[in-house]
Parts: sequence; structure tokens; C-alpha cells
Amino acid sequence: MLIDTNRLRHFLDVVDHGGFSAAARAVFVSQPALSLAVKELERELGTALFVRVGRRVHLTPAGTALVGPARQALLDLETGRAAVAAVAGVMAGSLGVCSLPTLAADPMAGLVGRFRRRHPGVRIELAAPEDDRELFELVEGGGTCELGLTDARHVPGTLASVDFGSQSLAYIHPPGTGPGGPDGPDGGGTPFVAAPEGTSTRRLLDEQLAATGVAAVLAVVTAQREAIVPLVLAGAGSALVPEAVARSAERFGAVVSQPEPPAVRRLALVHRPGVLSPAAARFIELAAPEDDAPATYG
Repeated sequence: MLIDTNRLRHFLDVVDHGGFSAAARAVFVSQPALSLAVKELERELGTALFVRVGRRVHLTPAGTALVGPARQALLDLETGRAAVAAVAGVMAGSLGVCSLPTLAADPMAGLVGRFRRRHPGVRIELAAPEDDRELFELVEGGGTCELGLTDARHVPGTLASVDFGSQSLAYIHPPGTGPGGPDGPDGGGTPFVAAPEGTSTRRLLDEQLAATGVAAVLAVVTAQREAIVPLVLAGAGSALVPEAVARSAERFGAVVSQPEPPAVRRLALVHRPGVLSPAAARFIELAAPEDDAPATYG
């Protein structure tokens, strides 16, 4: 038997408010309409649900038996609606994301591709902040970017974040220079191609050189991240870049060497505190390593 859910709701309204008049006032319907809904429900079930005692109404045994299943039926309905809304939210619309420039090709491109293969109806709007300060502003700004991929060490307390593992970096050197490079015994005074001060990769380079005591010359400082590899290949100097970028540059003749100690940075997907859109929640779910679910902190 199919029971009208509105009649179930009105039945519970009467139960929760202790009578027809109080329930009608609370849910903003007329008392005759409320009474009619309950009478029709009783007709459907073939039994009385309430009995009047003076000015009050009391549940019959049948009414008492119906309360629990009625609440569960309405809860199941709301759960179903929420599930459908979540799926619909991932099937269409748009999602704004951003990343540090050195994370755009790897791993952000792979994340976007994985998401799009599963949800082709969602348009990804990928912003390009110059540094982590601008990235945080885009995420905190109230709509420009819902998610941002960044260095985990510098996330402000006003944002929530999801651990995204780590990224290894490597040195690349001009073709034909040999594997010595800046981290070898003859590395003193090696010219470098570097990003401007304040950027995450520049901080990593400065920290790496300070840790090894290497004397370096900043031969080229450029905000154009896409020019760093061509500059190295052209002989302008060495650079510290993500491992995936280094391996790509190696195919074009760059010499790759590993820093000692290893250069590794922790990554995080950041977002504003609160409930995420269905698309953003799904993006984070797909970004998680298959054998290790992400841990939210901050």
C-alpha cells in the first residue's frame, strides 16, 4: 500500500504538537485541511489513529504503532532526496579550482583529468594565482575558487585543508654539463634560474642551498614559470623543479640530479570551512590516494 507522505507529515504534526489546533497553527495550515488529511490517512489504513478525550486527542494503539514507521519513512525520503541532489550537483554546473604554478602540470592536471572522465558534465574553471598568498585570497574570497592546491606548510588558520601527500623536487642542469651540478662537489658558484622571492619554489631552493652550504649565483630570476625549463635547456643555468617536470626536461636533454638532503614539500587541498558543494566533495574524494583516505585538519 502506498501512503501519501503529506498525510504522514500531518499525522506527525498532530502527534508532535499535542492536538489539531496547535498543529495547524505550527505548520501554517487550516485546521479543516489538517483534519481532512488525517481522516484520509485513517481511511487508507482502515483504522482510527486518534481518539478524542474532552478537548485533547490521544493516540490509539494503531496510531502509536504508526509513529515510528512514519518517522522512518519521512527520513528515508529526505535521505533519498539529498542523495539525488548530490548526484545532480556533480552531473552539471561548474567547479572553481586553483593551484600554485608549479603544481598546475603535476598533480593538478591529473586530478582535473580524473574528475572530468567521471563527471564530464561539470565544467572546471582553473585559476592561476602567482603565489600562495594570491591562492589563499582566491579561496577565501567567497566564490572564485572553492578548492586550492598548495604547500601545506603555509595554510592560514582561516582555511580548512586536506592532506594531499608530498611532492619531490629535483635539479635540472643544461645539456652536456654532467651530473655534478649544484649538489655535486664542484657545485660552488653554479648559476641558477629561479622564481622570484616569496614563491614556494624559491623558498625551497633557498632552503635547499642553505642546508647544503652551496654558493649559488642567481643568473635569471623569472616569474614566468613556463620559461624555466627552456632557459635551463638553453644553458642559462640550473633549476630546482618538481620531479615530473625534471623527467620531462630530461627527454629534451637536461641533466637531472637528486638533491641531498631530498627536497620534498607537503601538499594540501584547501577550502573554506563549512559544507562543500557536491562537485568539490567529489573532487577531494577522487584526489585521495586509493590506499589512504585524506585526513582533514585545520
